[in-house]
Amino acid sequence: MKIIQYLKENYLLTLILILAAILRLYHADYQSIWLDEIHTMLESDPGLTFRQFDIVMVKREGMGHLYFLMLRFLYGIFGYSTLVARLFSACIGIVTIYGIYLFGKSIFNKNVGLIAALLLTINNYHIEYSQEARPYALFVLFAIFSFYRLVIFIKNSNSKNAVIYGIFAGLMVNAHFVGLITVFSQGILLLFILLTTAKEERNYFFKHCLYAGIIAIVIMLPTYRIFFKMMGYKSGWLGLPDSDGLTNIFRAFMGATELLYLIFNLLILFYLIHLFRQKDKGLTRDAIVNNKILFSGIVFFCWMFIYVAVAIAKTYLSEPMIISRYFIHLIPALLTLIAIAIELIRNRISKVLLITVITVFALLDLFLIKDYYNVIYKTQYRELTVQMKHFNKNDIKVVSSFGWLMSYFFKGTDTEIVEMTFSDYIEGLRSKKINMAPFWYMDGNARPYSVSEKDEKYLKDNFILKRKLEKYDTWANYYEPKFESSAYLGENLPLNDFKPANFDEKGNLLFFETGSSKSQIIMLKKGRYNFTINGNSMPDVPIEGENAHIKVIYAGNSIGDVYLSEKTDKRENIIPFECKADSKGKIEIQFDNDVSVDGKDRNMIIYSLKLTKQD
Repeated sequence: MKIIQYLKENYLLTLILILAAILRLYHADYQSIWLDEIHTMLESDPGLTFRQFDIVMVKREGMGHLYFLMLRFLYGIFGYSTLVARLFSACIGIVTIYGIYLFGKSIFNKNVGLIAALLLTINNYHIEYSQEARPYALFVLFAIFSFYRLVIFIKNSNSKNAVIYGIFAGLMVNAHFVGLITVFSQGILLLFILLTTAKEERNYFFKHCLYAGIIAIVIMLPTYRIFFKMMGYKSGWLGLPDSDGLTNIFRAFMGATELLYLIFNLLILFYLIHLFRQKDKGLTRDAIVNNKILFSGIVFFCWMFIYVAVAIAKTYLSEPMIISRYFIHLIPALLTLIAIAIELIRNRISKVLLITVITVFALLDLFLIKDYYNVIYKTQYRELTVQMKHFNKNDIKVVSSFGWLMSYFFKGTDTEIVEMTFSDYIEGLRSKKINMAPFWYMDGNARPYSVSEKDEKYLKDNFILKRKLEKYDTWANYYEPKFESSAYLGENLPLNDFKPANFDEKGNLLFFETGSSKSQIIMLKKGRYNFTINGNSMPDVPIEGENAHIKVIYAGNSIGDVYLSEKTDKRENIIPFECKADSKGKIEIQFDNDVSVDGKDRNMIIYSLKLTKQD
C-alpha cells in the first residue's frame, strides 16, 4: 500500500514508469536471438549442473556469473525460454528508469530526476538493450545505483553509505568487466574529494572509503578467473575505430536522428557554459558539494571523460574496445547532464515545449521512422532452424561454423551438430575423412554463402542441392550425395560416426547397458545388401544361458537381429536385407538384453561394421 501511495503522490514518475514498461515489454521476444544471446541461453541452461555451468562460463563467457545465475533462478520459476530471459532484461530496464530518477534527484533536484527518467525512458538505445538477453541492462542499472550511492556517500560519509556504495560498485563489475574502468574513475573522484576534505575529517573519510573498497573487492572476487582470461583475450573481430568512431557512438545514444542530435548538442553546450561560469568559492569539499552545477560537472567528468580516455588508451595500446555497447553505461550520465541543462532554462514554457519536442520526436523516430517494433534487424536463426527442423525429419546432421551455438535450436532432437567452416567440411569430404552423406550447412551473421570455385565444382560434381532456405541475415542449404553412401560400401563403417557411443582405447564400440547407437544418414539404392557385425558378447560365458542380443534397424525398419558369440574366434555375424526402393536413413544398433547376475554383467563389444551390396 505504501508503494501505491508513493506512486500516487509522484504521479509524473508513475506515468514515466508506465511508459517505460510499455516501451520495453511490448514485442520483447519479437526478434530472433542473435549470437551473443544464444551464448546466454546455452550458458544459463538450468539443465546444467552447477559444475557444468561454472565450466562453460569460464570457457565460453567474457562476463561474470551473476546475470546468468539470476536467469537460472528465474527459469526454475517461469520456464527456460528466450521470452523469460528478455522479460528479465525489460524489467531491469524499468527499474533503471527509477534508478536514474533517484540519481538525478540526489545530484541536483527532483525535476532533474524526472526529466532524466523521461529521457532514458524514450531512449531508443536503452530500449533495445532492455529487450536483449545479455547483461548490459543489468550493467547500466548497477552503474546508475553505484553513482547514486556514491553521491550519497560523499554527502554523508558514514559506514552504512560506504557499504551500500561498495556493494553496487562490486555488482557493476560482476555485470560487465568494463565496469572496472568505472570503479577506477570513481576512485579518482573519491581521491579528489579526500584531498578537498578538511584535515580533521580526512582520516574519517579515508577509513570509510576503505570500507567501500573492501566490500567492492570482495563482491568482485568470484569473477577473478574470467577476469584473468579476459586480460589475455584477443577478439580478432574488433578493429581500430574510424576517426568518427566515438561520434557515431554518441549519435547512436541520441537516437541517430539529426534533430535530436542537434538539440542535445546545444543543451550540452548550454550546460558547459553554466559550468564554466561558476565562481571559485574555494577548493573545499563543502564548497564543491554545495555547488550543484560544479559537483555534477565533476561527477560527469569522472563518469564519462575518464572512462572514454582509458578506453581509447586500451584500444590503441592493447585490445580494441570502441564498440557502442561497451559505453552503454555512459548514457545515464549523458542524459542526466542534458536534464540539468533543461532544468537550468529559466522560462517554464520554453522548458515544457523543449521536453515536448524531444519526447514527440523520439517517439516518432521509434514508431514511424525506425518502426522499431515491426522491422526485423536481428539475424533470424530461430526462424531458420524452425524451417530446417520441419524439413529434417530424419535428423540429418547440421554443419555450421557456429556449431556449438546452433546446438541450442536443436535441443531435444537426435540431430548431430558439427562445428566446422564450409571450406573445411568440403575438404574433409574430398579427402574421405568425412563420410559422404546428406548434410545441412547453415551460416549467418553477415556471412553470406561463399565458396571457392574449386569447392563449388566439388559440390556440383558430388552432391545435389535439394533445398535452400533463407531468413534475415542467415541461410541454410541441404545437400544429398549423387551416389550411394558407397564411399563405405564394402568397407568398414566408421564406428566414430555412431552416436551416442562408448569406445575403448582401440576404438572399439562398447555397450554396457541396454540402449542404442545410430550412424550418420546412409543412402542406399534399391537392391540386396549384407550387414556384417564383427563383435562379441561379454563375459566369456553366457549369463543364464544367453549372450548379448542385437537388433539392427535401417531407416526406421528392422532388418534383422543376432545373438553375439562369447568366443573370440566366432566374431562375424551377417544379416542379409533388401532395400525395395532407394532409401536414406540411419543404421541403429540396439542392445536390448543387458543384465547383471551374481556379480556378472552382460555387455558387448563391436570391432567393426560392414555394409556390402549383393547385386
